[in-house]
Amino acid sequence: MPLRPGYNIVSEPVAETNSSLAALEFFRQVANNESIETPVTVTGLEDLLYNSAENERSDVLGRLRQALRDTGSIGSMDAVQLHVDGKLVDDVEFRVRIEKADGGVYLDIGQLFVEAPQLISPTHAVARK
Repeated sequence: MPLRPGYNIVSEPVAETNSSLAALEFFRQVANNESIETPVTVTGLEDLLYNSAENERSDVLGRLRQALRDTGSIGSMDAVQLHVDGKLVDDVEFRVRIEKADGGVYLDIGQLFVEAPQLISPTHAVARK
């Protein structure tokens, strides 16, 4: 299954891309409106969020969401593959469950987007900015 335009949240890579960025670098480039070669694979989003203070995760997600909304780095037909090490969960809200030493943790990755990501398979969801 190929990448779709928008943000492809995947727990297993869907496609090989010529470009790969760590989440922190990706969001730095997005915030600075730098040119990003797409399609691009972004890794480590779950680590970036998990390592944020738990009581600050909503604020971090809000700032990242605003950066995605404001950027000119990613066009409407560009594809971004957000590869997360976890399980996609689409129940009350879209989240990713990651396993850590202290058990499972749910991260509200769906809050990054204006509209909730839509599951197209158990390991692949797509969101628009």
